[in-house]
Amino acid sequence: MSTQQPTDAEPNVETDADAESESESFTGTGLPRVEDHRILTGEAEYIHDVTPESCLHMALVRSMHAHAEIVDIDTSEAEDHPECELVLTAEDVKEQYNPMPTGIPEVETDDGVEPLEEWSLAGDVARFVGEPVAAVFATNRYVAEDAADLIDVEYDTKEAVADGMAAREDEVVVHESVGTNVIDGERIEFGDPETTFEEADHVVEGEYSWGRISGVPLETAGVVATYDDETDSFDIDCNIQLHTLVDDTIYETLGYDADDVRVNVPADVGGSYGTKIAIHRYCCLAAMASKELDRPIKFVEDRIENLQGGDMHCSDREYRMRMAVDDDGTMCGLDVWFVDDFGAFPRYPVNQVLKPLSVVTNSYAIDDVVYEYELALTNKTSQTAYRGFGVDPHIYALEMIVDEAAREVGMDPTEFRRRNLIEPDQMPYTLPSKNIYDSGDYPATLERIQEIIDDERDGGLLDPEVVGAKREEGKYRGVQPSVIIEPGVSGSDWTDRQRSDREELEGRSREEVAELPEHLRAELRADGTVRASLATDSSGQGHQTLVSQLLADELEILPSDIEVDYLDSVDAPTEYGSAASRMAVMLSGATVGVAERLLENAEELAADHWGVSSDGVQYRDGSVERVDGDDSLSLADLADIDADRDERLTQVSYNYDHPATDHEEFDEAFRRKFPVYPTAAFGANAPIVEVDVETGEVDILKFYTVRDCGTMLNPMIVEGQAHGGIAQGVGAALLEEFGYEDDGQPQAITLFDYLLPSIENVPEIEMEHTVTPSPYTETGAKGVGEGGMIDAPASIATSINAALDPLEIDEPADRIPVAPDHLRKKVRDADQ
Repeated sequence: MSTQQPTDAEPNVETDADAESESESFTGTGLPRVEDHRILTGEAEYIHDVTPESCLHMALVRSMHAHAEIVDIDTSEAEDHPECELVLTAEDVKEQYNPMPTGIPEVETDDGVEPLEEWSLAGDVARFVGEPVAAVFATNRYVAEDAADLIDVEYDTKEAVADGMAAREDEVVVHESVGTNVIDGERIEFGDPETTFEEADHVVEGEYSWGRISGVPLETAGVVATYDDETDSFDIDCNIQLHTLVDDTIYETLGYDADDVRVNVPADVGGSYGTKIAIHRYCCLAAMASKELDRPIKFVEDRIENLQGGDMHCSDREYRMRMAVDDDGTMCGLDVWFVDDFGAFPRYPVNQVLKPLSVVTNSYAIDDVVYEYELALTNKTSQTAYRGFGVDPHIYALEMIVDEAAREVGMDPTEFRRRNLIEPDQMPYTLPSKNIYDSGDYPATLERIQEIIDDERDGGLLDPEVVGAKREEGKYRGVQPSVIIEPGVSGSDWTDRQRSDREELEGRSREEVAELPEHLRAELRADGTVRASLATDSSGQGHQTLVSQLLADELEILPSDIEVDYLDSVDAPTEYGSAASRMAVMLSGATVGVAERLLENAEELAADHWGVSSDGVQYRDGSVERVDGDDSLSLADLADIDADRDERLTQVSYNYDHPATDHEEFDEAFRRKFPVYPTAAFGANAPIVEVDVETGEVDILKFYTVRDCGTMLNPMIVEGQAHGGIAQGVGAALLEEFGYEDDGQPQAITLFDYLLPSIENVPEIEMEHTVTPSPYTETGAKGVGEGGMIDAPASIATSINAALDPLEIDEPADRIPVAPDHLRKKVRDADQ
């Protein structure tokens, strides 16, 4: 890996060296992550390590059929097992508890409005392979599994539908009470697309597929639930993501108030990327059994459960794209239509079909746009969120139609892109969908990546002699540079658009918009150190490091004097949490705010102690000094003085509002519940690929990228996020897919079937950075958590197209993943 900084000659760019020359600080440096020591030394504690005394263990009986009536469940033999403590079925659950919340709780039908319910255990009908139909609780997991095997379930199998496009025909209906598989959809027009497409010189069309993929984190879902009979409340330790936002999926299912269900997530979670947002089923079942048995209950998914029925798959889309283009290479209009296959139930992330509106035209200036989607149900495990949250397939399909449009008008694809890029003097740039790009120089970034590629054409990987020789061997090399945007720092208000009366949104006032701030607490301790408490959970992003860096700078102390911990769902207010490339911006804003409040209070406390006015004291280098003398009070002194006060001045909290909240240019997007993402990180990618036309295998020889996320608060963390995201993007583009047979049987239920990227296929990554700070955020930082996964698949796919362009194959990379058999078929069809 190589990281380089740009030259001073580049326009509108502030380099890291410039920033460091202005002031020295911990923020902006590659401070090693404070989390790493405990992880590398084995001191980190995960949910898997938590096993309370007298704990029982849960095992699940899962449906082997994609679609079947459950005729009977005979639990007698399991209940007779001497170490089996309890068996739960849907009948037991429905007697005392509620269905689990869904993303679309009811559907309008010809006969009225029908509820769309999902229960913790399937009752009358099993709707996907792996859906739990019974839960067994025993002294250990081995016994629980043995007892589960004794349960006899009688099924009457039904025809299944496992394809989103076929599901639209409603020949097989997943939920008969609803009567249709298409439970939501919308057509949104911006500008005048009808006229644009009628008058354009060319209208280019393309169809593209994005297969099911997901994050497959090292740590699977886990929960330990404990019921307290005296308080009639629950303590639930689990690794759910967004524990203060989605805890309603637990307490509403249990039928309890939020304050009676304490959800605690440990400081260390072995990855999520969104995939652990929907583990509430396990939390609820464990809690139900704990209440019944008055014992702690533990459950941890095994890998097959995770892959087959863990409710952790993501976007599964079929696209039909159209682009209106003029002869001079101007992109005039864009028409996006897609079907998203959500599986058997619409879960929390139904709004990921809307998030692409935040980058609807990517880096291109296009005024007239149609955006239309249909949300279909099939007999597959339910979708959840995954890094990129639906933007990655949109960017892929858009970049593919850009390639096709360039060929249609006879232009070089890179020049075609350059001609249509948003210019730096247009920043901040308002998209047709009313989101705003904050800052950036896209043409300069494309120019820089092109310079790098040009160097490879002179004696490098793309030298004409080398490329020609490789073609003689049946190996075709190519690259296609592009600039791709990563939307950052989501607001929360737009995420229930599907559950809103959309006709009323036109008249909605800005005052009706309510955003969730980022909450942070800090206190001075007796020894003069500082403890900060996060209201969000983490899954490896380095939140503790970030807060300690920023707080150290603001308080003028060392990061080692700051301890950062986490609040549970009862102690913390409801907030959006760790998602949507949000936390670097939100946490930095909250940290600056809480530090300012703590400093003000420290000066007030010292002034009161000395009996002087606030003008008579000043905070400097970790202490408060008297302006007119030599007296000073350390942080430990201030904590001691404050210890006996009723209202502690050394304990403060701060709520940092969403960066777009006070900017009127975002008003229309807020009012109409369009996605509001006020930061636009971006990158220009140029992966050099080699395609073996005999085998269809793709080798990425080197992945060049120039990236910009505004102010880099910790460059090491930024690069780690980018490298990890690109690695996931490589997996998405070439390897990973949760495929299904026509009858709904899953094809990838082990890691022998679901192929993950490794050191053998993640290429060398050459990375440079530019810095264009955001005008909307406290520190100039932009969201960076979903980059790589958003941009790498599109860049790899278009580079494959470029490599095979001499063979005149029609869009060889028209599906993700671009598997070898798919490319071989494309080559054979072209030969014929």
